[in-house]
Amino acid sequence: MSYKRFKLIYKETIATILAENEEFYKIAVKAVLEARSEIERYAMRNPLFLISYEPIECDASGVVRRMCDAAKLAKVGPMAAVAGAIADFAVEKMIENGAKFAVVDNGGDISIFTDRELRVGIYPTSLAFVVPQGKRLGICTSSGKIGPSVSFGFADCATVIAENACIADAFATALGNRVKEDCNLEKVVQDFYEEFHDHVIGVLVVKDDAIVFAGEVPRIEESKVDPELITKL
Repeated sequence: MSYKRFKLIYKETIATILAENEEFYKIAVKAVLEARSEIERYAMRNPLFLISYEPIECDASGVVRRMCDAAKLAKVGPMAAVAGAIADFAVEKMIENGAKFAVVDNGGDISIFTDRELRVGIYPTSLAFVVPQGKRLGICTSSGKIGPSVSFGFADCATVIAENACIADAFATALGNRVKEDCNLEKVVQDFYEEFHDHVIGVLVVKDDAIVFAGEVPRIEESKVDPELITKL
């Protein structure tokens, strides 16, 4: 069964949604707005939630609690998990309503539920992950050179694969922060995976001409990435 590609732009959210039909897309949009509303309401009560670069205590549940829990594991601020958390929430709502295939790419932080083989481009390379059918996981990326998100590192891309996008998003930020300009990239990637292998499935970093990975990453193939398919403004 084929799928349709939709784009959602709302405030800071710039998302690509892959769904079997428009009804599942509408479910995803409703979920994105619901998750954003929950986050915005909590941030009004606790402004530190928006600006902290370190884990904080959260007296919350739902999407906000997931963000805070992921941040604590990865040792970053809760907003490091925001895009992945929203993507997860949308995919979960699609699944609850019967979707067999659901992908939400929230600015490069991707929540996946797939009943077919799926290719996920590794920007800015000409490579792609090949995600096998039957998978539910998150693939999230941080960059010190591309995009508006805050990173204290110098990676072209620091990508983490985890059981969900909220976890992957937080750890992608943490991984990207460790990639300094003159670092030993292989050591950084291997040390990171060894420290956090209980929480992440695999990691990959692209820096200049080097590509280093550790753990279990999906099969990687040469793949021409259409720039029009990259989730951006």
